Amino acid sequence: MIGRWSLSFADIDFVNSKPALTRLGLAAQLKFFASLGFFAIDPGSIPTDGLSYLAEQLGVEAGEIAGYDFSSRTARRHCAEILIHPGYHRMKRVDRAQLTEWIAGELCPGGQSINAMLEHVFLWCRDRRIYGPSRKELERVVRSQRQDYLDTWLIGASDRLSSDAVALLEASLADPDSSTGFNRMKGDAGQATLDNILDVTEKLAFIQRLDLPHDLLTATGKPWVDQIVRRVAGEKASEMRRHAPARQLGLYAIYLMSREAQLTDAMIDLLIETVHKIGTRSKRKVVGDIAKDIERVYGKERLLVEIASASINEPSGRICDVIFPIAGKAKLAAIVKESHAKGALDRRIYKVMRGSWLCCKDWRQSEVGCRSAPIRRLLRNGG
Repeated sequence: MIGRWSLSFADIDFVNSKPALTRLGLAAQLKFFASLGFFAIDPGSIPTDGLSYLAEQLGVEAGEIAGYDFSSRTARRHCAEILIHPGYHRMKRVDRAQLTEWIAGELCPGGQSINAMLEHVFLWCRDRRIYGPSRKELERVVRSQRQDYLDTWLIGASDRLSSDAVALLEASLADPDSSTGFNRMKGDAGQATLDNILDVTEKLAFIQRLDLPHDLLTATGKPWVDQIVRRVAGEKASEMRRHAPARQLGLYAIYLMSREAQLTDAMIDLLIETVHKIGTRSKRKVVGDIAKDIERVYGKERLLVEIASASINEPSGRICDVIFPIAGKAKLAAIVKESHAKGALDRRIYKVMRGSWLCCKDWRQSEVGCRSAPIRRLLRNGG
């Protein structure tokens, strides 16, 4: 703050040459312009800390700024004198040409907002001691250059599409409700079901067949991509078709480049959720079976104590005479079955899980190594 709002000796001499009641307002405009490259339109534009520091340097109260009319003839004259004080000059034709070229080459690729670009434009003028035209006129220049950049970018994207990609994109827009139509490509992945997984897979395969020029996304700012994604997502197929052909294809191609990453993330989420569901159902089924076994051999600890006592009392007796009267063959077999079931819980859960997805998978294990091959291909090749 000290650097931006400090008055030099020349600044103080310049300000003190004016009537006392206008000095704080003049100083505020002087440092505001030096900082941002344009003049303040009211006292609220001046930062409170900066105004207080200026008042301290001039030996006045910060509240005196309320008596300075920023729209008065005096204020306008002060602005003109401020431009002369540090040696500014009005923007010339050559300055405008350089500014336009700089906006197109340096600002537009970043995709910043209009206001952010205007701030940079004012600073560009300030650094070159140029007093530019009004804010509205500079805004028109910025908007024009932004539009030119966007049009050039979209046409460039369209020009890099293959003839096959153009045909696929046009077909998608012409029949928006088909499996790879415009409306379906924008749809959500939905819940984790086999149909939804296959649907997302088909969408990803469609995008990959287009062989889109993904380097276009890294050659420009992310705000441009986000802007186009929002725009295309909000338009209907009929609205897309109203664009000029090159612009239409460019918009759709850039949207699908971004959409591919979204669909890939959605596919991963669907698969994770599906595996989780299969695991939960499989575990519930296996645990249920084990629970039934436990009910059939209720009281195992008591049986173990009785069998141990009988064995100690008759160590030379036969099993059928000592053990079976306490726990019959069927009950002992149930205990063994329960023990085996508990020990193989994870293995049984995986077996149930595997059965649930293998029945939906039209793949057959190849005899060569561990590679899998589609059933259709094996049948076609006589496998």
